[in-house]
Amino acid sequence: MAAMTEEELWNELVDEAGEDLIEEAASVSVADAEAYLRAHGYDVDAERARAEAFLRSLEGEAGSEASARAVPVEGAPAPVVPSPAKPKTRRPYVAWAVATAAVAAGAATLYVQTRPPLVAQPYNPSAEDLAAAAELRHRATVACSEGRPVECLSLLDQARAKDPAGDADPAVSRLRARAERDLPGR
Repeated sequence: MAAMTEEELWNELVDEAGEDLIEEAASVSVADAEAYLRAHGYDVDAERARAEAFLRSLEGEAGSEASARAVPVEGAPAPVVPSPAKPKTRRPYVAWAVATAAVAAGAATLYVQTRPPLVAQPYNPSAEDLAAAAELRHRATVACSEGRPVECLSLLDQARAKDPAGDADPAVSRLRARAERDLPGR
């Protein structure tokens, strides 16, 4: 199945938009429609008379234009016949919505890709945190030397949470590598 152009899609949506209402209106009898209008204050007979008068005036204009065209007079300028009105072009609302969404998505992607990285605020652990981290690292060393690598890594992670800079110590890095190497299943 060939893809529809935006204009074809728009026309189809417009055509389908009022079908339910048209079917509902078509199912109402003339008597029911007139009763409804009378109940809501409309003078149906007066409106019908105005409509018939309007239609007669249109027939009269069409007849006079036809007669003017049918009997040309020599030397007289040709009658001016208005050109048929151009049909209104439908604005491609769907296309505008899609284009707007695409521009917004592109702008969001560009922002995410080009924004400056968030700058981490320096962490200054308290003396208590430093002491607790040192104790946790000592306990991790003992756990690792006793063959409990899971406990060792857990203690090292707790110490890193209290003192992130201390995790960069080469001795701590070696201890973490040893514990990861000794994990069961490796």
